[in-house]
Amino acid sequence: MESTRREALGLIAASGAMMAPLGMAAQAVGRIAETPDAQGWRPLFNGRDLSGWTFFQDGNGAFDRDHVIDIHDGMLHILGPSYRGPPAAGMGYLATAQEYGDYHLSLEYKWGTRRYEPRPNWKRDSGILYHTPTGADLLWPDCIEYQIMERNTGDALPINHRAVGGISLGGLPSWPDNPPGYHVYGPQVDAGGSLRQNLKADGDFASLTDWNTVELIATGQKAAHIVNGRIVNTLFDMEARSNGKYVPLTRGRILLQIECAEILFRNVRIRPL
Repeated sequence: MESTRREALGLIAASGAMMAPLGMAAQAVGRIAETPDAQGWRPLFNGRDLSGWTFFQDGNGAFDRDHVIDIHDGMLHILGPSYRGPPAAGMGYLATAQEYGDYHLSLEYKWGTRRYEPRPNWKRDSGILYHTPTGADLLWPDCIEYQIMERNTGDALPINHRAVGGISLGGLPSWPDNPPGYHVYGPQVDAGGSLRQNLKADGDFASLTDWNTVELIATGQKAAHIVNGRIVNTLFDMEARSNGKYVPLTRGRILLQIECAEILFRNVRIRPL
């Protein structure tokens, strides 16, 4: 039986996740959000400017000196024809100014053709970084990465966070709960001072040429990654590393990566769970 977006939402409702206000974080971003639609969706990107977002690029900081970002036709265009920087385009991200927890995020992305040093021959790469704490901007911040990459969209890469991956049940990641008693964190690799996990998606459902819809359901200490209507990855018991210990992880900023490849985003929206 195919696990679809509608089934995911139904399972969340069955598991007791209730619709509720986004709270203070949403109120602060309310200046860019219109009245919610009938399903509770609000735009997280207003299609006109970066209100409610911050910019960070390694080497340039908070100022987009090289025109990395272009906004046109309601879309965020990253490293497209407006880019005026060196062949080695510094990596970074756009980040929400506020933190979010217990939400359903949806956006569409499409690859461009431009690739930059030091990755001109690599797979095109970007991502949604979520549950990132507020604080100083770093090239690789603490987060859970929802990987957007050629043939790997939906992978999860916790960075200085950790999670228990959902067990594959006949090719379908378990959701909304893991089987009873299953609480095993996968190995972490020291990647130059940060501890990382790599939790692989179950299936490749993203187009390399057309628009894709990716969704993130983050509720409590668990999350589901959905690609074009299919659950491909689930995470449970998410924790953040703090002072050498792990504590429950339930919220944080949402980031869209700048990572050496041209990409367009549109219809970035969020609703509370």
